[in-house]
Amino acid sequence: MMNRDAQDKKWMRRAFELARKAGKNGEVPIGAVLISPNGELLSQAANVRETLHTPLGHAELLCLHRAAKKMSSWRLEDCTLYVTLEPCVMCAGAIQQARVGRVVYAAKDSKAGAVESLYQILNDSRLNHQVEVTTGVLENECSQLISDFFQNRRDEQKQVKADKVYRRRASAVVVYKNKLLGFHAEDPVSKKKYFFLPGGKIDNGEEPYEAATREAQEETDYKIKVFAETEFRRKYDFEWNGKNQPCDTFFYLATLDEPWHEVRAVQDADYHRGVAWIDLKDLDKTFSYDKDILWAVQKLTKTARKMKL
Repeated sequence: MMNRDAQDKKWMRRAFELARKAGKNGEVPIGAVLISPNGELLSQAANVRETLHTPLGHAELLCLHRAAKKMSSWRLEDCTLYVTLEPCVMCAGAIQQARVGRVVYAAKDSKAGAVESLYQILNDSRLNHQVEVTTGVLENECSQLISDFFQNRRDEQKQVKADKVYRRRASAVVVYKNKLLGFHAEDPVSKKKYFFLPGGKIDNGEEPYEAATREAQEETDYKIKVFAETEFRRKYDFEWNGKNQPCDTFFYLATLDEPWHEVRAVQDADYHRGVAWIDLKDLDKTFSYDKDILWAVQKLTKTARKMKL
């Protein structure tokens, strides 16, 4: 009969293989197996959160659920759960509720671990069940598997970003007497409603701040003065007209360069639904549709307050 250390390595290797296959399927590579008190395999699972589009798709939860169905009992007393990464709060709670006797995990999770790293749910004396815990079995292999997965994902994201063709744009954050200038718009495909800053494509031979000035007059019928020194540049993706639109936008603070007048009707693109001024206190709600645009507006309106525009 195998000793306990050999048994732990045997079952952790099985969990490792499940994790490795999950990683190839685009899931965070975590695997788990549940063993009965007499050493038989009750259930096994890997992460399927992305595949099934559910926050409950963790390997540990699936293992517990499948074993409980097999045993016709939610109580999994004296069973041992092997998992390649320290369980999170959700999974640790389920393990405690299932009365699992022992948990063996490989790699610690300093950001979300709820067995030892951030919380000690399985050994909290205030709860009605405590779980024996063993750590570090195949720790190096499992840690490396997860590290490689996230490094590859970062590399892929960098490559995708490098391969994008960005639209060079300029936008004006036009502030006058605690109000912001823009226009209402409606996506032609989704019919989602937006409030847009005046702005658009930078033409050949045109400076970004010149484009912001020109676009503002075309889209709002206001002449503006752009403060070129306030340039704030952001790259971001924006869903519009049924497509992803990668944008490389130069944002500028601006104010009116003509006497005040009420908004006028503007003949522009079909999606244009009317010029408007909004209160600066409503910025967070108005631009919540995109964090990068909101960031630019917040930054430049802060400058506007300092300039007392």
